[in-house]
Amino acid sequence: MAANKNSPVQNAVDITIKLGALLLLLVWCFQIILPFANIVFWALIIAITILPLYKAVCKKMKNEKKIAAIVIVFISLAIIIIPSIVFTDSLVTGIQAYSKDLSAEDLKVPPPDKEIKEWPLIGNSVYNIWSGAHKNLEATLQSYSTQLKSVGSWFINALMGTGMAFIQFIISIIIAGIFLAYSEEGGKMLKRLFRKLVDDKGDEYANIAELTVRNVSKGVLGVAFIQSFLAGLVFLMAGIPYAGLWALLCLILSIIQIGPAPVIIPVIVYLFTISETWIAILWTIALVLVMISDNIMKPLLMGKGAPVPTLVIFLGSIGGFIASGFMGLFLGAIVLSLGYKLFIAWVNESNEDLTVNEI
Repeated sequence: MAANKNSPVQNAVDITIKLGALLLLLVWCFQIILPFANIVFWALIIAITILPLYKAVCKKMKNEKKIAAIVIVFISLAIIIIPSIVFTDSLVTGIQAYSKDLSAEDLKVPPPDKEIKEWPLIGNSVYNIWSGAHKNLEATLQSYSTQLKSVGSWFINALMGTGMAFIQFIISIIIAGIFLAYSEEGGKMLKRLFRKLVDDKGDEYANIAELTVRNVSKGVLGVAFIQSFLAGLVFLMAGIPYAGLWALLCLILSIIQIGPAPVIIPVIVYLFTISETWIAILWTIALVLVMISDNIMKPLLMGKGAPVPTLVIFLGSIGGFIASGFMGLFLGAIVLSLGYKLFIAWVNESNEDLTVNEI
């Protein structure tokens, strides 16, 4: 007996085909947009973070949205590009000087201070390696050739990844300007999306997402950028070789919540070995102030509410770096923090009413 036109079996097949076609379209769209996902998502984060500043500028310009967005984009590009040029120039100059000395066989390593032997655990090893490099640099480099090749390969790959991430970041800032120009329409669409996902709690969850992204961007990435910039500035003024490289390492360590101390402390030791004591003390005071500056900036920039646990930010940064390279270092912390906040809000939904001030 032939199946009826409106039979359950035929309806099920019809629904399955429609869902399959829809799923295929979604997968196809996802594959097309995937190469640009990091750039677009990062642009969205930038737009959310600087939205209050954009609104203030827009108000000053009598609600000229596009002009205000252009002004914000140029200011943001200047904040990113100018320090990058300064530190990159320092790094390139240092590498060129090192290459020149190396090719002329005129590279000399100063003798180590005997006080280095008194350092706990690593003192003797550091002193012996340093002393060997002072006496015969070529032989010392030869004995560690395997390790140096590995470090050099990692360093070159890291620099290439950083350069690509910098270009992506510049593009993201420009796209963020477009998002800001249409922020009102975008905000309404985001709230409609959350209403589709969580019904009457949609607006509340949208506010949680917005404030979490803004707080983590300012309190983690913003503080890391300011702290590493200040550290790099002191390195430049103190005449530390490769100041741009050390500033970049400070940035990475600050993002993963370790802080710049592992870079700054050896720099302080180095300053005491090459400078007069009183000069080294002055630079040490400046660098110590940089190390503790995050304790002042984070409460000011994080805004209201409980901060995201350090472990969440650390895991997000490391996981993002492994998954997406240098760009993922930034995005991972924000994405995992956002997921954590929304998950906590969902878990607590049955126990208490969520408000924006509870974030």
